[in-house]
Amino acid sequence: MESDTFEQVEVSKDMFGNGAAYLTDGMALTGQVADGKLLAVSVPNRVTCKVIEAEPSFKGQTATPVYKRAVLENGQKIMVPTFVDAEDLIVVNTIDNSYVSRAKA
Repeated sequence: MESDTFEQVEVSKDMFGNGAAYLTDGMALTGQVADGKLLAVSVPNRVTCKVIEAEPSFKGQTATPVYKRAVLENGQKIMVPTFVDAEDLIVVNTIDNSYVSRAKA
């Protein structure tokens, strides 16, 4: 929905490419319009997601950067640092599906 005019525009998920996995209700999106026609739509470059599953952490894994697999609430699988656990909120880069940081509460 256009926030200024409240006009609703229907958009296919195909227009979002890989970013479609990060769509949520109420999310602010960016669109490109030319001659009244919607050409492209994109999700924000960074979104906050909840980790629903993460491999266990083991002591002694902090000498070098070590990553483990995690599954997000939208089903995406990404690599996260070992300190990230299930139920944590993290910031994810939607362009390359990578971990950015822990989300601030």
